[in-house]
Amino acid sequence: MKPEQQPRPGKRALRIAFATSELQPFSKSGGLADVSAALPRALGRLGHKVQIFTPLYPGARAMLDGLEAEHNRIEMPHGIWVDGREHALAFAALELPGCEVIFVENADYFDRSGYYLGADGRDYEDNVARFSFFCRAILEYFLFTGDAPDVLHCNDWQTALLPVYLRSQYPQALLQRIRCLLTIHNLGYQGLFPAQAVDQAGLSWDLFHIDGLEYYGQLNLLKGGIVCADAVSTVSPSYAREIQKEEYGHGLAGLLRAQSYKLSGILNGIDTEQWNPEADPLLVCNYSAARPGGKADCKRALQTELGLPARRGAMLLGMVSRLDVQKGVDLLIGAFEHLARLDLQLVVLGSGDPRLEEELSRLAEKYPKKVAVRLGFDERIAHLIYAGSDAFLMPSRYEPCGLSQMYAQRYGSLPVVRETGGLRDTVRNAGSRSLEAGTASGFVFKKASPARLADAVRKALDLYKHKGKAWQRLQKKVMSLDNSWEGSAKQYVRLYRRMLRAAEQNAHAEGKVVNAGAPDA
Repeated sequence: MKPEQQPRPGKRALRIAFATSELQPFSKSGGLADVSAALPRALGRLGHKVQIFTPLYPGARAMLDGLEAEHNRIEMPHGIWVDGREHALAFAALELPGCEVIFVENADYFDRSGYYLGADGRDYEDNVARFSFFCRAILEYFLFTGDAPDVLHCNDWQTALLPVYLRSQYPQALLQRIRCLLTIHNLGYQGLFPAQAVDQAGLSWDLFHIDGLEYYGQLNLLKGGIVCADAVSTVSPSYAREIQKEEYGHGLAGLLRAQSYKLSGILNGIDTEQWNPEADPLLVCNYSAARPGGKADCKRALQTELGLPARRGAMLLGMVSRLDVQKGVDLLIGAFEHLARLDLQLVVLGSGDPRLEEELSRLAEKYPKKVAVRLGFDERIAHLIYAGSDAFLMPSRYEPCGLSQMYAQRYGSLPVVRETGGLRDTVRNAGSRSLEAGTASGFVFKKASPARLADAVRKALDLYKHKGKAWQRLQKKVMSLDNSWEGSAKQYVRLYRRMLRAAEQNAHAEGKVVNAGAPDA
């Protein structure tokens, strides 16, 4: 672990509260959980004081009870009214390296089998009430302790009510000093609910209008957060530009263009301690860019594990993904009919759309010596795919950032990606010029079609088969890329300080005095 740094002289440490509905390893359904664990730790290593607020789900409770480290339970003498009932307020605080995690307790709202969806695959009917409670509990915690952060960093629709509540329901001076950043991890998920859910949220109907939380007659939590937050960020620079276009804006492109003055894109990083082929305990053999021999052993182990012929010469394509049209899984299925006769193999790990699961299973039945599909998720198999595959597929129709392509690069599996969002920002196509200049980092195609994906795979296969030394140089290059969180965390700190400086300038202009934090970095 990198030693904790101190802010530069003259820059005081910031107090940052990070609100998230998922936190690895306590709860996870996607990349948000990974980001929520890694970014706060990186901020802590820079010398800032960080608290993470997250719900106490059953799995998190079990992990917390099993930890040797002690945690403190905090009960408030009062509750809060949500959806016509008073709910007790209780928290469990756990000190971790670089940050403090504060779990928000509520058995009625969080002791469930799924985080957002019931067994029928539909949103819980009281999701607005559940995350309304979560958001208000965080603000009540600040009031109870008398210690509020400089910056409240909110993530996705589940925490988007925080800036709304601060703007409309919490006039206390302690809370009004807080600056709110809302990060959009995937604009496709906005927290859309029937209009009557305004009452579940405990909001005034005065906020339900076209310039507030109303969206074509529905309640849109993310929209409210975008309007009320002091700043909005996305998880890559390209995605910040894309969501202002109708094609990628999911109905909010116009709003985001109007709010573009407070919109920025900061690329996610990856946890390079967890994702390290040189020390990964889940691999059958560790390796590095300097000593790459173990990657071939991982390839053989992956082929054997998933029932494919253990052929070193066949290029092995890997995919670890939610099985969804957004991820381009249908493009892969269509493209493989063009690729089946080539000397390659395909392994897929994931779950999602039942139709795509069925089509992938049929593909594996049709080509049993070339295709292996493992439905569901298995952390060990995922790591083995990153390590054992020669190339890694991410043909996404849109991809806000993407972490898998960076995991793959770290493990020497060359990504084959569509040119969109964070994939555009992290992968440069291996053409003749970029290969010669040493700037290539994968294979990129533009049009979202099976044919274009197949073309990109053929180019990768040609390099793999006929230009082995160039392939090896490219592998070593991508394994040495710095995709750690340190640089991104510094960008967030600069953004936090800009928010605080703007608040201080506005306050002075209005003749107010506020504690708005340190100047810009």
